Amino acid sequence: MRQFAHLVILIALAVPPLHAQTLRDAVDAAWARQPAARALAARQDEFAARRDAADSFLSAAPAATFANRNDRLQRDTGQSEWEAGIALPLWLPGYQARTLALIERERDAFAALIDETRWRLAGDVREAWWQHRLAENERELAARRADAARQLVADVERRVRAGDLPRIDLNQARGVEAAADAALAEADARAHRAARAFLALTGLPALPPAAGMAEAKRDADPAATHPRLVPLERAVAAARARLQIASRNVRDLPELAVGLRRERPLDGAARESSTSVEIRIPLATDARNRPKIAAANAELIEAETLLPYEQERVAAERDAAGRELARAAEAARRAGERQALAAETQREYARAFALGNIDLPQRLRVEADAFDAELAAARARIEAARAVSRYNQAIGVLP
Repeated sequence: MRQFAHLVILIALAVPPLHAQTLRDAVDAAWARQPAARALAARQDEFAARRDAADSFLSAAPAATFANRNDRLQRDTGQSEWEAGIALPLWLPGYQARTLALIERERDAFAALIDETRWRLAGDVREAWWQHRLAENERELAARRADAARQLVADVERRVRAGDLPRIDLNQARGVEAAADAALAEADARAHRAARAFLALTGLPALPPAAGMAEAKRDADPAATHPRLVPLERAVAAARARLQIASRNVRDLPELAVGLRRERPLDGAARESSTSVEIRIPLATDARNRPKIAAANAELIEAETLLPYEQERVAAERDAAGRELARAAEAARRAGERQALAAETQREYARAFALGNIDLPQRLRVEADAFDAELAAARARIEAARAVSRYNQAIGVLP
């Protein structure tokens, strides 16, 4: 059953989703490319193998011994002795249970680190997506601004030929067009870079549709622990298990040796056989135990100290993300109001310019204000959507 599960994991990693429709699909595609994901099955096999080894009757692999003793280099009377045996490492009472407990704690800690790695990757994917959306929004608006500048140049050129406007206005309009084209080139480069960064992170062949990438605000599960804190809690448990082993497994494990001896006292004498049973019990010493206990205790102190520090950081990030979410929604509303007012002013000034009631500099100023307001409103809407993603990330929720 375990082999089948590993086969499913390997197939899933080998064939990432080609066309992501949601942010979750993008995170899954990015995760499939991570070294930790690709080595996950092998690491699970490692823990299973360690547990199987610790769960056996012997504490380590048995060892075979062979020995020969004779007097050929001394008296050469034909004395000969052959001995063969096997050494069996054993468990002391409680040692095996503590070893199994440590392996289980380390397996849990590893699983928590995998979850934290995936959560951090989700944050990277979220940020990469919204950076792309901001850059793409600026590119789209810069393209519209360049189109509007070209239309204005055509309009001014026509009126200059008709004698309604001085030629200096045409120069000014063409200067605005050149500036708009330069801004478009810069915005296009930024949008391309942001898009390539997102595709490189996820491994997707094309950008997903924007409609499927927005997130709804989620609520944190009161019974769930934040993905950043779970590895620390389990690291504390693993450190305690190591300290338990260091302080209670105070001696090396004993060894039982069983052997068969065949000996001949003199040349021509009959061979005699005998068996031997030997037990080897190492003694406990401070030279062995104190360094291990000190190292395990230091590791436990470090883990217990780091946990409350990270708890405070997680709480602070949750609070900041919640405040940012509320402020981003308010900013989007205000920016929308500004955009509506600027658009209305733009229409009125365009009509006044067509009638000759205002000059070109006034219209250019109003046009610039309108585009700035539109850019700010679109950016505020995207920032509000990104604030939702950041809030979900801060409370530890995956897409």
